[in-house]
Amino acid sequence: MLGKLISRLKKEDYSITYCFSKRQTTRILFDKATQILRGFFKVKIKTSTKGLVFAAKGAKVLFSGKVSCGRNLNMGRYSLINALSINGVKIGDNFMLGDFAIIECTGVLRAIGDKLTIGDNVAINHYCFIGVRGEISIGNNVIFGPRVTVLSENHNFNKLDIPIKNQGEIRFTTIIEDNVWVGANAIIMPGVIVATGTVVASGAVVTKNTEPNTVVAGVPARVIKKRDDKIY
Repeated sequence: MLGKLISRLKKEDYSITYCFSKRQTTRILFDKATQILRGFFKVKIKTSTKGLVFAAKGAKVLFSGKVSCGRNLNMGRYSLINALSINGVKIGDNFMLGDFAIIECTGVLRAIGDKLTIGDNVAINHYCFIGVRGEISIGNNVIFGPRVTVLSENHNFNKLDIPIKNQGEIRFTTIIEDNVWVGANAIIMPGVIVATGTVVASGAVVTKNTEPNTVVAGVPARVIKKRDDKIY
């Protein structure tokens, strides 16, 4: 029953191998129904969305008029989208934002953020942070592990007679292309292009563009193998 319901919502085959009890199924359906109601009153009626919005306890969208979403937006507990930005936030179909994850377009009012674009079938796991100060683009079928950070701004610091916080910032366009998996605790630095098919290992700090279909790891991250290489 759950599999058929999720398949209908996602418009793709979704199989569940575990046999849930009636009590478990009832609890899951009750939770989802509650999230739909919360999502409707707290998110959907304020934003431009095409499908259902699932909003767990504490989920919040600020400056919702700047947000455009496709079908099936799923926001975890106490997740936040602060969409205050010049060109807004555009999100595709089947987007999940995990518990306590934050999308923040603006940190200080003197310099609001630029733009965030997210494709279809993207899952941002728990405690992730996406800092949209410049422009960030995330493609289709991208998954993040927990506590991933994506940045698009650096502080200037070359003047020794002025506090760093008063030297201003330089903003970048950070791009994560299609079919990318970013492991837990990884950091994508400002201005980097993470190429299609890249796997970013847990804890990696990506400071330069990656090559398609490679696995990168380390600080700073470097290629450790091709994805189709059978040698581990």
